[in-house]
Amino acid sequence: MILLFSGSITLSYIFILHKLQDTQKMEHRYTIHEITPFTRDWSCKIQVVDKIRPKISRDHRVNFQTTIVLDENEDQICIITYGPEVAHYDNLFKHFHTYLISAAKVREPSRFAIPMHNFEWVLDTFSIVEEVIENNEEESMLPLPSRLNMVSFADIEKQIPGDEFDLVAVVANCGTMKYQGSENRRFQEAILIDDKVKDNNQMLIEYTLKSTSASPSDTKCCTF
Repeated sequence: MILLFSGSITLSYIFILHKLQDTQKMEHRYTIHEITPFTRDWSCKIQVVDKIRPKISRDHRVNFQTTIVLDENEDQICIITYGPEVAHYDNLFKHFHTYLISAAKVREPSRFAIPMHNFEWVLDTFSIVEEVIENNEEESMLPLPSRLNMVSFADIEKQIPGDEFDLVAVVANCGTMKYQGSENRRFQEAILIDDKVKDNNQMLIEYTLKSTSASPSDTKCCTF
């Protein structure tokens, strides 16, 4: 039995085959230490462990932000975003959420970078960042880092004084720097809200309206 295909069908089949091959190439999974500037068509599953506030370069020309992530082996690397990409990726990179990253630029760190790895990643408009949601049948979320001692808001009062622990929260209000004692030590107070609470935005707005002593510099809300 002989099957005859028209030219358009044959071309469509070849196109689909090439797309499948390209997709398979992009699915090559690597860990952080396996990825170098010469690695092609890589993807990596990471978890956000720290997110530094956006900064401006010393010459006041470049706006950038650094995010620290780790992989399944808990190896860490810095991700840098510049200019308009800072706002674009701000809603994606949430503390302790899991993401799949591919098509990021791999380069040697600058002399001002955080000393963490031989390389750093730079995200631009061509980079692909996909969040891994809970109960995903195809991709599982990374567990919390074993190096962290995570504590919920409800268990804070159970902690022994002097012990260190990690907490994910939202800064509702941050006071000005103050001085105390004969040694003139500096300290600063901040009011935190549990990041698990629903409708945090409405809670922050209500708190800001009720605060009579807050100045514009004291009411900045950010992830702590």
